[in-house]
Amino acid sequence: MKAEISVMFNVKDVDRSLAFYRSLGFTSRWQWRDDDGKLAYAGVGIGGAVIALGRIRVGRVGGEYEDYRKWVSSPLGAGVIINVELRSVERIYERAKKARVKIESRLREWPYGTAFTINDPDGYVVKFLRPKGEFA
Repeated sequence: MKAEISVMFNVKDVDRSLAFYRSLGFTSRWQWRDDDGKLAYAGVGIGGAVIALGRIRVGRVGGEYEDYRKWVSSPLGAGVIINVELRSVERIYERAKKARVKIESRLREWPYGTAFTINDPDGYVVKFLRPKGEFA
């Protein structure tokens, strides 16, 4: 059985996050605008990895999004690291430096492979990794 997994990041500004991931070489997979014309959801991908980006809606007190907003916003991405496994980790690292992305952990060899870690605009931690023995 073949299975794939994607992850969804709740973000403050989908347009900003979309531009951020595109600067790293991700491509747009899909977009959906809300009634207010702002991007509500977008998907970006690189290889088989897909990250969905969903806007944290701001509703009136007592509105339909109030509980959801409390649930997702304290703090965003706390304790989670997303691994994106790919062959071209050096190329993504160079793109990240050029885009002046906040690099949490520089590109280096680890016992498990070659990797570096970034923080996205909302504080999500993403590790780009070429595992040892993979993609050889």
